[in-house]
Formats: sequence, C-alpha cells, structure tokens
Amino acid sequence: LLLAAIAVLMAACRPLPEPESAGAQLYVDRCTSCHRAYQPGAMTYEMWRMVVGRMQGVISRNGLPPLSEDEVAVLLDYLRRNSS
Repeated sequence: LLLAAIAVLMAACRPLPEPESAGAQLYVDRCTSCHRAYQPGAMTYEMWRMVVGRMQGVISRNGLPPLSEDEVAVLLDYLRRNSS
C-alpha cells in the first residue's frame, strides 16, 4: 500500500508532456484553476473525452466560460497524443 501511494505521488510530481504545446498550456490554464493537472497518460483517450465533456458542465455551473469548440479540439488533441 505504501509503495502504491509513493508511485501515485511521484506520478503527480512529473512534468506534463509537451509542456510548451498549446494543448498543455490550455490544460494548465483552464483545468488547474480548480484541481491539479492529472497526467494525460493516467487515462485512455475515450476516458478523457468523457471527462472533458462532463467538465464543460461543471465549468458552466461554476459561472466560468466553457471551453470554445476550438479549445476543446486543441485540448482533446493534446490528450489523445499523450493518453494511455
């Protein structure tokens, strides 16, 4: 159990892939205002698609502007390239 916890903490501390890309910057700018940035490889692309869709509703309910269609495309492209 301790080893699993250490592995999770180490993964959380790793830098995001492609940190200078538009997708990574958008991910950090928009998503980390509410929670930490999860490693894209933590989920499959299909899982990320569902999460991004669900988060659009959460963003709106919190009174923030939802991602534009272009932003969603950039974000999902980044997550697709770096997902598991």
